[in-house]
Amino acid sequence: MALNAKLALLLTLFLSVASNGYSSLQENNASDDELGGRLPLVPSKELWTKFDSSFKSGFVIGYVFSAVSILTIFLSYCVPWARLNKRKRNKVMMKTPMTTSLMERQEKKRKEADIQISTFDQMLIARISFAELQKATNSFDRGKVIGVGKTGTVYKAAHPHLRFTAVKRLFDFQHLEKQFLSELMILGKFRHKNIVPLLGFCVESRERILVYQYMPNGNLYDWLHPVKGEPKIMEWHFRVNIAVGMARGLAWLHNHNTLQLAHLNLSSSCILLDKNFEPRISNFGRAMHIMTSNARIFMANIEMSEWDLTKRDVHQLGVLLLELITGEDPLNNSGFYHSLEGKLVQNNCLLSTVSAALYCAVDKSLLGQGFDREVLYFLKVACNCIQPIPNRRPTMVEVYKMLMAIKNTHPDILG
Repeated sequence: MALNAKLALLLTLFLSVASNGYSSLQENNASDDELGGRLPLVPSKELWTKFDSSFKSGFVIGYVFSAVSILTIFLSYCVPWARLNKRKRNKVMMKTPMTTSLMERQEKKRKEADIQISTFDQMLIARISFAELQKATNSFDRGKVIGVGKTGTVYKAAHPHLRFTAVKRLFDFQHLEKQFLSELMILGKFRHKNIVPLLGFCVESRERILVYQYMPNGNLYDWLHPVKGEPKIMEWHFRVNIAVGMARGLAWLHNHNTLQLAHLNLSSSCILLDKNFEPRISNFGRAMHIMTSNARIFMANIEMSEWDLTKRDVHQLGVLLLELITGEDPLNNSGFYHSLEGKLVQNNCLLSTVSAALYCAVDKSLLGQGFDREVLYFLKVACNCIQPIPNRRPTMVEVYKMLMAIKNTHPDILG
């Protein structure tokens, strides 16, 4: 704006000069008329000189005026756009280090996800349309809900080809894409009697849905912590069988030739129970492959020395074993578990030194049934699993063998 104002002022100045020159020429002509009347047919030398001077002045003024006009037009129409384009380029360059890099990473992840998902069409699991699942769940009716977790809602569905299934509809596909792909990668390739079977999946628009085999006995959490008014009593032999199945499934994951996986997110809510109360491990969204024997995990940006991925699974299983034998919820009663773990470690996990306080922590429904010694041995196995130093914890195979020893004590009852 300031530049245009200066140009306008300059143009006005030139026009003023031209006007003055033209007025001066007219006055000279008028004085000639007054002195001599009409101009002679042949101009005098003086008159010719005046005319030549006026002509040159007018030519220069016209040339300058034209040049200034062209320059003004150019600056008025071209320079602002040039500045705007320059600003846009600068803006893009300012965004490049952050925005462009982030967009490229997101685009790369999307392409990788599409490639990974396309490979599942050739596997054992079926790709099911959203319309088909919507029909099977009665438009995802609330009456069909059988569970709500951190990542999604689970519905019971009556599928014409798969019979009864559990349909898990994820909440937010953008933030849960990694977990979704992890489930597909693991459960789509591998089968084990203690791993929940994945039957199908759906990827349409913003929908990410997983279809599992339906487990009629729900999850372990609901059995150990029933809602008031719905008493559920789980007998000792069922608890031992569930513990053995969990350890067997995890040992298989840790030592599989091509899999070698750590679950890292064990809880009673992700242990599903089939019609025979056989445990099926689910929720593999946070699972990690064990690349080397000395794999480490970082928590809260602090490296925990010797924190082997498999030993973290062992610790989580130990907490699950305590939940099985005490009936206490570790999420809602963390103080109880900290106290219990401290007492167990204090007793050095020796069966002979288990105190009366520890014995009192056991679920009362398990005592006096003829299995008291097995209950205490079960408590010792849990104690070994929750050792604060990871290297002192047993391997999952060792845990499985110790639990099998408890089960084999009464094979006729435990089956």
